[in-house]
Amino acid sequence: MSHSPLVHALGSATHAYEQPTGGWFLNNAGWVTGSESTLVVDTLATEARTAALLAAVRAESGHDGAQLMAAITHWHGDHAHGANQIHDAGGTTVTTGHSAAMIAAGPHLFEQVFAFDGWGDVTPPKIDFVVSEPTTYDLGGVTVDLLPVPWVAHTEGDLVVHVPSDGVLFTGDLVFVGVVPLVMAGTAAGWIQALDWLPTLEHRHLVPGHGPMQGADSTAIADLREYLSWLLDVTAVDSPDFAALDAQARERWAAWSEHERHAVNLIKTHADQHGRVADVPTMAMAMLKPFGGPIKLDI
Repeated sequence: MSHSPLVHALGSATHAYEQPTGGWFLNNAGWVTGSESTLVVDTLATEARTAALLAAVRAESGHDGAQLMAAITHWHGDHAHGANQIHDAGGTTVTTGHSAAMIAAGPHLFEQVFAFDGWGDVTPPKIDFVVSEPTTYDLGGVTVDLLPVPWVAHTEGDLVVHVPSDGVLFTGDLVFVGVVPLVMAGTAAGWIQALDWLPTLEHRHLVPGHGPMQGADSTAIADLREYLSWLLDVTAVDSPDFAALDAQARERWAAWSEHERHAVNLIKTHADQHGRVADVPTMAMAMLKPFGGPIKLDI
């Protein structure tokens, strides 16, 4: 991937770190700095990419070691793999209980699905703090709210980070922009509930998990809600034509990347609606079919 990350100043205390749109494991992150400490929101998929992120954090904030805390929005490796670097430097890590358990069981490389050998050291970090209810951290003149998502949405343990003073909302993967979302570890119905909740958190800037930064006039939440509602509508019948629906999704959301995820989303949402457990190998095979084998990562 040739494009360099973009750093956005979103107020006096908040920065967002935007990676290129399109491609697996290319998420956004950011940080919030007070006079005493800096909260890093998510890390990146590889050791090298997280090292570059943390170099930018240190250069801008002047903080290092015990002055750093990582807030991990969910357990997927693109967001969590680099948290060991903050812990090893003397910092701390916070996330929800389910995410903590899943991170500890990693690293999640999904080697049957992805072909890649550039992860580096992505040893799961020690999780120092678990939040199960809204929690406010004072970074020194700047407060941040860590808000566990009450529903199984993108995952069972999603977390959002709200910076009221700068009007910034880090949504993690509750919001994808220009990228097909992935329902495999969550539920479409719960995700819609989470999307309806996000606008109640006052913000001028929205940092999605994937895709470009969003302003107050963004349609990103509405666009994603429309897609998830479509999933629920078309999989309500007992025996949907998955191939036809996959083709319909590819045409309707042609501008989004990662179209192989439609097949997974349809299978998972159908199973959820009919009281079944979606078969993971079946979902993986449906996603890999267009590639004829594992997806080759370029990160």
